[in-house]
Amino acid sequence: MKARQAILVALAAAVTLTSVAAAGPDAAKQRVAITSKILPNGESVLTPLQDGALELDSGTMSGNWESVPSHFVMREGQKVDVFDHPVVWTLKGKQGNLTIRERSEWVDVGNAYSVGIGTWKVVRGTGQYAEIAGGGRSGHAGLGRKWFARYEGFLTVP
Repeated sequence: MKARQAILVALAAAVTLTSVAAAGPDAAKQRVAITSKILPNGESVLTPLQDGALELDSGTMSGNWESVPSHFVMREGQKVDVFDHPVVWTLKGKQGNLTIRERSEWVDVGNAYSVGIGTWKVVRGTGQYAEIAGGGRSGHAGLGRKWFARYEGFLTVP
């Protein structure tokens, strides 16, 4: 009987140690904002909104934004362009490259301008963005000759 209890205690200890070791150190979440002037020249700045591992970065933002809306819906009489086929954006900064995927919806506000809101997720990264995960929400204004965007969310740094 004592041998059986000893084996159970040893097994429980091994499972506990394995679980703790597998969990590893806690990854740190950091709130960030990416502010972009997509048109005319793709300027972009990543700003940490709280302390953490990521640093201020700036560079260019480019993507496959010329895709067409997947479909249109009417919401209380307003036409909404839904981009279900996500746009993939890449921030090429001094600290590395960050690639995100975004789904968005747009409405016309007149005078050849539109506004959009969306959600985004990290696809991959290099430099300070290597092995990073996360995402958030986005807002856009423009879509004519000038186009501004802001992405806010949480990035998890391993």
